[in-house]
Amino acid sequence: MIRLPKVAEARARFFKSAGWLLARQVTTIFNSLVLGIVLARHLGPENFGVLNYTISLVVMVMPLTTLGMRNLALREYATRPEDAERILGTITAMRLGGTLAALAVIYVVSTRFPIEHDNIALLCMLLGVALLFQIFDTIKEQFIALQNPRIFVIVEVCVLLTFTLLKMLLVLLDASVDAFIIAAGGEIVTQGIAAGLAYYIRTGKSPRLRVDRGLMRSYAGSALPLVLGSISTVIYLKVDILFLANMVGKEATGQYAVATRLSEAWYILPSTLAMAAFPRMMELRSTAPEHYRRRIQEAMDAFAAFGTLIALTSFFWAAPLIGLLFGPEYLPATALLQIQVWVGVVFATRQLIHKYLLADGLYWSSALINLTGAVSNVALNLLLIPRFGAEGAAWATLISYTLAPLLLAPLVPSLRPVAKMQIRSILWFRRGLAVLRHDRGDI
Repeated sequence: MIRLPKVAEARARFFKSAGWLLARQVTTIFNSLVLGIVLARHLGPENFGVLNYTISLVVMVMPLTTLGMRNLALREYATRPEDAERILGTITAMRLGGTLAALAVIYVVSTRFPIEHDNIALLCMLLGVALLFQIFDTIKEQFIALQNPRIFVIVEVCVLLTFTLLKMLLVLLDASVDAFIIAAGGEIVTQGIAAGLAYYIRTGKSPRLRVDRGLMRSYAGSALPLVLGSISTVIYLKVDILFLANMVGKEATGQYAVATRLSEAWYILPSTLAMAAFPRMMELRSTAPEHYRRRIQEAMDAFAAFGTLIALTSFFWAAPLIGLLFGPEYLPATALLQIQVWVGVVFATRQLIHKYLLADGLYWSSALINLTGAVSNVALNLLLIPRFGAEGAAWATLISYTLAPLLLAPLVPSLRPVAKMQIRSILWFRRGLAVLRHDRGDI
C-alpha cells in the first residue's frame, strides 16, 4: 500500500519527461524531413549530396565531442544529484579536449578525402568549429536525469524553428549549398548558447563548473569504451555517405541521403523513450530486478513489432512517398529505402540493449557490439559498393547492424543475455502465436 503512490508518482514523472523529450524529437524529425524535402528539391541530387557529405563528416566526429558520455552523465546525475556541479564541470572540461581532437579529424578527412566541390575543406572546418559551443550540452542531461527537461525543450525548439525560417529564406533567395552549410554551423552555435540560457532561466543562476581531477580519472576509465561505442554507432549510420561520395559520386550520395532521411524518421520513438525511461530503469533494477528484465523484454518486443510493420508496408508506400515528397528525380531511392527501413527493427531493440548494459556498468560489452558492427560495416561497404553501388551500402548497414550482438554472444558471456533478448524480440510474432495457442487451449 505504501509503494503505490510512489509508483504512480514515478510513472507520472516518466510520462511527463518522455512527453517533452518526444515532443522535441518529433518536432526535430518533422522539421528535418520537411526541410530535407525543400532542400533536396532546391539543390538537386548533386548539391544535396555535398550538403550531406559535410554534415555526415561532422556527425561522425561528434562522439569525440561528447566522449560518448551522454549516458554516463545521465547515470551520474540520476544517482548523485548532490554532485551536479562537479559532474558538470568535469565532463565539460573533458569534452573540450575531445572537441579539439574532433576538429583535427575533420581537417585531415576533409583535406585528404574531399568531395568534388570548391572550398569543401573550409566549409567542413567552419561547421566543425561550431561544435565548440556544444560542450555545455551536459547541462541538459542533468535535467533529463531529474525528469524535468521542459525549459530545454522549449528553448531548443525555438532555435530550431528560427533557423528553419532562415533556411527557407535562403531557398527563396536561391542561395547556394555553401550558404546552407554556414547556416547549419550558426544553428549549432546558437543551440549551445541557448542551453546556457535555459539553465539560467530554470535556476536563476549561471552554470557553476567545478573540475574534479579524481572524478576525471574515474570518468576517463569509462570514456574509452563509451567513445568507441559512440563512434562505432555513428559509423553504422554515416560512413556509407562518405564512401558513396568518394567511390560513386555526388548524385548517388544525394539519393542515398533521401532514403536514409525517410528510413530514420521513426527512430525518434525508441531512442526518446529509452532515454526518458533510463532513470526509472535504474530504480527498477535495484528494487525489482525480475520486473525490470520483464519490462525491458516487453519494450523490445513492442519496438520490433512496430518496426516490422513499417518495413513490410514499405513495399506499398515507399515509391509513392518519395515521388510525392522529393519528386521523380529521387525515385531511384525507393529500392534503397526498402532495404534501409529494416535496420529500424534492430535499431529499436539495440537502444534498450545499450541502456541495459550501461545500467549494469558493462561499458566494454556495449562498445564491443558497436565496434564489431562498425568494422564489419566498413568491410562490407568496401566489398559491396564497387559492385552494387548505393544498394550495396544499404545492405552493408543492415547486415552489420543485425549480426553484431549475435556474433559476439558466443565469445563474450556478458552479452549472452541481451543477445537472447534480441532474438526473442525479432521473433516476436512466434511468441505471440504461442500465446494465442495457449489461450485457446485454456478456453
